[in-house]
Amino acid sequence: MNLEGSLDAFGLPDVVTLLATTAKTGALGVRRVGTDGPVEGVLWFHDGSLSGASSDRGRASLVRRLVGSGAVDDAALRAAVARSVADGTGLARALLEAGAVEPELMRQAATDQVVDAVFDLLRWPDGDFGFDLAAQDVDDVGIALDHQRVLLEAQARAQAWTQLEVLVPGLDSVLSVPVVLHHDPEVTRDEWALLALVDGRRRLRDLVELTGCGEFAVTTTLAQLVQRGLLHVRDAAQPDHVTVVERRMAMLASVESTDEAEAPTVAPEPEQHHVAGPGSLGMSAAAALAAARAAQGLPQPGVPGPGTVGRPVRREVVPPRPEPFLPGRRPDHPEPAEPVAPAMHQTVAHSAPLRTSPGGGAMTEGATARALMEPTALTDPVAEGAIERDPAVNRSLLLRLIAGVRGL
Repeated sequence: MNLEGSLDAFGLPDVVTLLATTAKTGALGVRRVGTDGPVEGVLWFHDGSLSGASSDRGRASLVRRLVGSGAVDDAALRAAVARSVADGTGLARALLEAGAVEPELMRQAATDQVVDAVFDLLRWPDGDFGFDLAAQDVDDVGIALDHQRVLLEAQARAQAWTQLEVLVPGLDSVLSVPVVLHHDPEVTRDEWALLALVDGRRRLRDLVELTGCGEFAVTTTLAQLVQRGLLHVRDAAQPDHVTVVERRMAMLASVESTDEAEAPTVAPEPEQHHVAGPGSLGMSAAAALAAARAAQGLPQPGVPGPGTVGRPVRREVVPPRPEPFLPGRRPDHPEPAEPVAPAMHQTVAHSAPLRTSPGGGAMTEGATARALMEPTALTDPVAEGAIERDPAVNRSLLLRLIAGVRGL
């Protein structure tokens, strides 16, 4: 049979009891127009038992619960969506048949989903309902719940909801974590999962969506955290903790010292005049020297500067050579060599290096001394060339030294 009516005339618990006691199979649709537009819920019956439910038929509420709990990965969800689009299979059934979700976990999630949906529908103040015998649940995962137990659980939640709304006013409430706590916090794993999602901007409805849990379960946990001081509901009219601290810090500016050490003034560096060197950009050495003198403010050579009119210009003179190197003088009648004292013989022998004779043999110490004393020894072209090539050797002084040695 088809059953239709208004929730104003027949309450939802009465309609559910009627369908359950008559062991009906089908879908009980509930519709209303809310602030966000028309909404339709559904309760699925199989031989009088509840097999599924959703307070928003247009959303995959059961699969969203699984995704929020982290029970489904990307690959499994992608495959389930592809199958649902291809042949119309429900997402929950596709996940279950593919082995992506454990059967026990799926049944527990479906049971919680039915209780949450009935709880949401019981709070509707108005609406219409209709029962369709031909409708089939594409997301039937094989659960069968007693309608009386579901109704009792949903009604108990409705009674506790009044107290929860005192702590967490509604789905648009924004919660934040206080900065200062009066005691060390102790939280459970479920409470920590919610605390990690509270950021001071997300609303209660966002937290319900992210966790995949029902509104009653999320609100109950948040209300307990608010009651223990671990969370508080933000008031748009009241500034947050950071704003309050910054305002109070600004009040201290009038009594705190504001004199700051003046930064040392850095004198600007004089402008550097870079003059191109000789050969750069085609400049000669004379042009580069003139440009350098002009950059430094020096007078040019040969041009009188200011205040020097009529004064002769001083020119640089190349210094002459200290003494020309003249060839040695040979006496016409050289004196015969005299024997040299032993001490002088040793001194001269050690002061001059040994060298080989023209014939290739080594010269004796006496021969070396005589060679130094005889003027003819200086006629050696090798020695004379070495003396002539060395500008540090004065030939006349060397000859005087030899003459002095001979006079000893």
